[in-house]
Amino acid sequence: MKKNEFVEKYNHIEEEFFTLDKENNIANISLEFNNPSEIFDLNYVTKTPILNDELTEWIYSIFELVPNRYKINLNICFDSLEGYKEDELLDIFKKNILLEYKKLINSQHRQRRIALSFLGSGILVLIITLLLTFLWKDGGVLKEVIAYILDVIVYVVMWEAVTILVVDSRERNFKIKNAIKRFNKITFSKMEK
Repeated sequence: MKKNEFVEKYNHIEEEFFTLDKENNIANISLEFNNPSEIFDLNYVTKTPILNDELTEWIYSIFELVPNRYKINLNICFDSLEGYKEDELLDIFKKNILLEYKKLINSQHRQRRIALSFLGSGILVLIITLLLTFLWKDGGVLKEVIAYILDVIVYVVMWEAVTILVVDSRERNFKIKNAIKRFNKITFSKMEK
C-alpha cells in the first residue's frame, strides 16, 4: 500500500465504523442487543437496573474513537424490550450515567486526598532530610546513606503526588466531561423485523 493511500484510509477510518454527519458534527452509532438484560445488571436489593461494566467501558471507548469535534447520537436497539418501554430504558440509562458521573467525582476527590497526603509526607521527609544534613555534622557514611535514602523517598513520593494531581486527574476530567457533554441524543428502540 502506498503512503498516500494509507494516509487517505487513516484520515477516514471512522467512517467505516460510525455514520458521520460532517455538516452537523454528529456521529451516529447504533448498537444491537437481544434484550435489555444484556446491557443491564439487576440490583437485587432495589431492583434498579445498573449498566454492566462492558457497556460502560464501551461508552468510554466511544469518546476516544470518535473525534472530539463530533457529538454522539447513540441508538440502542433490542429484539425484545422485555416489558420495558423505550422512555423507561432511557430514564434508566440517564440515571446510570449520573451514577457513573458521581462515581468519577468521588474517585477524583479520593485521589486528590491521597495525592495531598503524599505531598504532605514528601514535604515532611524533605524537612527531616534538611535537618539531618544541617544538624548531623560528622555522620560519615551512615549520614550519607540515610540522606540518600530519604532523598529517594522524597523524590518518589513527590513524583507520585504530581502524577496523581496532574496526569490522573486530567484523564478523569476527560471522562467526566465526555460523559456529560458528548452525547447529543440517546434513544432506545425495538428492532424492526
